[in-house]
Amino acid sequence: MDKKKKWTVKDVITTVLLCAVLIVIQLVVNMVCMANDFVSMVLSVGITMFLCAPVYMLMVSRIGKRFVTLIYMTILGVIFLLMGNWFLLPYYVLVGLLCEAILWKEGSCQKPKRLTAAWTAASLLYNGVNLLPIWFFWDTYYDFALASGMEQSYIDSYVRYYTSSGWLAFILLFTTLMGFLGCMVGSRLIRRHFRKAGVL
Repeated sequence: MDKKKKWTVKDVITTVLLCAVLIVIQLVVNMVCMANDFVSMVLSVGITMFLCAPVYMLMVSRIGKRFVTLIYMTILGVIFLLMGNWFLLPYYVLVGLLCEAILWKEGSCQKPKRLTAAWTAASLLYNGVNLLPIWFFWDTYYDFALASGMEQSYIDSYVRYYTSSGWLAFILLFTTLMGFLGCMVGSRLIRRHFRKAGVL
């Protein structure tokens, strides 16, 4: 096998560290947005996808190997599993596999358009974190929400936004657009700063 295709210890460490950065960004955004139901339900996922996009593009470009996205999505799914939402682990593994399919062609990890396509798809599908509980796992989610200290008014707002076709369409479009725009910022940073600094 080509040495460039082999994972090294450095690759593993870099992937784990940048995955941790992505997850911390997501958790911080969620915590801050919890202060307002509208921001939390409608805008938080889009904000998360926008802020995480440059880090994701840096991570995949820097490692330059297959399965980086799958590893990230699997770790994310494990975090949700540990939080009590077991059904999100297989879901995010599937999202990771879809992104890997987008990036499967040789050299895709170095192509901003391919990375943008993968992250934009991931941004749309990330909404599964809010949609799956309502569609398939309501009892599990409701018990988790009460156990974690969520107020009934917050749960009611969640149901209102994610069962309204108008709000749901807006949330999906907003999240996908923000993921795409985040990739535009990420591409610019990679081109103007990371490559010049020798990070890539």
